[in-house]
Amino acid sequence: MHHWSFSRARTVARGAGPGCVGAVAAIAVALAPSIARAVEPDPRYLDELVGAARAAGVARDQGWLRLGHWRSRLLGGFESEADGPAFFLAPDGKRDPETELEATLRGFFAPEPVAPGDATSDHPQCRFPARFAFLARALRFDLARLPPRGCPRFEEFWRRVGARSVAVVFSSYYLNNPASAFGHTFLRLGKAVAGVRPDRLELIDQGVSYGATPDTTNPFAYVVNGLTGSFRGDFKVLPYFYKVREYADYESRDLWEYELDLEPLERAMLAGHLWELGQTWFDYFYLTENCSYHVLGVLEAAALRLKLLTRVGKITLPADTVKALFANPGLVRAVRFRASARTQLGARASLLSGPQLDEVAILAEGGEPADFVQAPEEERVHILDTALDLVDVRHGRAIVQGTDPDADALRQRLLERRSAIPIASEQLAIPPPSRGGPERGHGSMRLGAGGGVSTADGPLVVLDGRLALHDLADPPAGFSPTTQLEFLKLRLTLLPRSRSLRLDEASLMEATSLNAFDRFERRISWKLRAGAARVVDAGCPGCVAGRFEMGFGPALLARGGALAAAVTADVELMAAPDLRGAGGAPLRPGLGPGVLVRLLAGDRGALLGTAAWRWFPAASPRKSLQFGAIGRLFLGRASLQAEWRRVPLAQEVVLSLEVYGG
Repeated sequence: MHHWSFSRARTVARGAGPGCVGAVAAIAVALAPSIARAVEPDPRYLDELVGAARAAGVARDQGWLRLGHWRSRLLGGFESEADGPAFFLAPDGKRDPETELEATLRGFFAPEPVAPGDATSDHPQCRFPARFAFLARALRFDLARLPPRGCPRFEEFWRRVGARSVAVVFSSYYLNNPASAFGHTFLRLGKAVAGVRPDRLELIDQGVSYGATPDTTNPFAYVVNGLTGSFRGDFKVLPYFYKVREYADYESRDLWEYELDLEPLERAMLAGHLWELGQTWFDYFYLTENCSYHVLGVLEAAALRLKLLTRVGKITLPADTVKALFANPGLVRAVRFRASARTQLGARASLLSGPQLDEVAILAEGGEPADFVQAPEEERVHILDTALDLVDVRHGRAIVQGTDPDADALRQRLLERRSAIPIASEQLAIPPPSRGGPERGHGSMRLGAGGGVSTADGPLVVLDGRLALHDLADPPAGFSPTTQLEFLKLRLTLLPRSRSLRLDEASLMEATSLNAFDRFERRISWKLRAGAARVVDAGCPGCVAGRFEMGFGPALLARGGALAAAVTADVELMAAPDLRGAGGAPLRPGLGPGVLVRLLAGDRGALLGTAAWRWFPAASPRKSLQFGAIGRLFLGRASLQAEWRRVPLAQEVVLSLEVYGG
């Protein structure tokens, strides 16, 4: 069954598109301005086209391979990344581009279906309009002998998504949802002419995204299934304002829009290929074949001049796919920033005094500030607008989903009070963050090497690295200054004195989210770490133990993120065969506070300090105290790092060079 579906309730306007002559004919690049339709195609023409395709080697043409998402196999041949069988007309089409091409040509000559049930039973010309357009150009179709069919379903789709502009949208990092921890990218198909600000047309624009369809709410199962390709992934189309509500309002994620300079035919091919993909699915892989990977694949299929997938590594991160756009000179026409609901709230609140902010808080909780009605109208407008923003931040999802009638009634009362004041709200101008969008960010992979000294082990040679993505002491350009997410982190130390190599750390994941704790929001900051680490106290000196740690607490954030500090209540669990844990068991739980302070010196450097005290009940030792500090001087694609650590059994100082890539 075809995945694309649009209820009439979602139809806001019908964009300009091909008329009754057929969308298939339109994206066949107007090969003939006027085509005399034959009743049926000329059957003799089929053998001519099959022969011409074989002679020209069209099945190995880059355009055909991209439309079928065929990739070269390690041991030779091809295999399509598409996994839904309806995407192929030949039984072995998934692994044989040539037989699929010939089956497609034969399908184009097939008679009209007697009683089509859904889009997958439509005529092959209607199921594969981008293929038809590509082959029409490659083989120079005589459209009088192979006339385009009428395709009502595709015509409707074309009218709704046929784009006059195309943008890739990056939704910033959101650690509260594992699927969005690395950010997310999707397409905006706009009705506005390219180069014109589309702010007031978003109700009729469409958002197209690729994502997994989870079948579990278990976090562990979610991660495992996402890493192993056990979820189905498919493309979905929704009105763009739905995506804005989901990301910018529900989740308070800033959006970056990268408008692309695509030719009219490329935009038409994009719409046609998206329709084709609506009848299939892909196995979803969280780190490789994910949202960003397939968005780039769709753009490459529509615009053969682009080289996008070759610009990203084996691990495909949304930020890296944005950089791939800029690796194609002239592709990005314009960049726009859309502030999230929380960012807008901060901007409005910064214009109010302390007493006015108190009134905002009272209104957003359903109260009535003293003497509010006597305040000047302009002041009341500012306070009510800010109170509405605060209600949206606190209750936006529940209001839209209709799950909190009280919040809905509160917002309605505030709207009625605001509408009673006949003064227009001041236009809120929020400049993009000075650190820029993800295209300015450092490479997600980091490798480091350095030397130092330990009071216990003497000279040290340290090697470290991580696969992705960012920590709190990394260059802040292009990243949130309040989040850390590292994946597959490793640290090794060579000890010349004992001629040995030790493992200091092997983390599967480390995450930190610092959230404002102020008069409007009491959001708790949190951190999480899972992996293995060397035990640095007398519980098992030098052995490597599995470790899981998490902590929660309040944070103080200066505007812009230059200063960040947090105090957390931490719990951890370590396990190793020789560890002297609780009651002599090889498991050791730990409890205690943690402290984090981070200072940013703009784009020049960062200083990060940490401290942790642990109490180990019924274990030996009973307590532990550790301190650490990291200073980095940013040098473009590298950072010069100085690190100091004090643990129960030693102190270490290390100087290293950290290089970013990927």
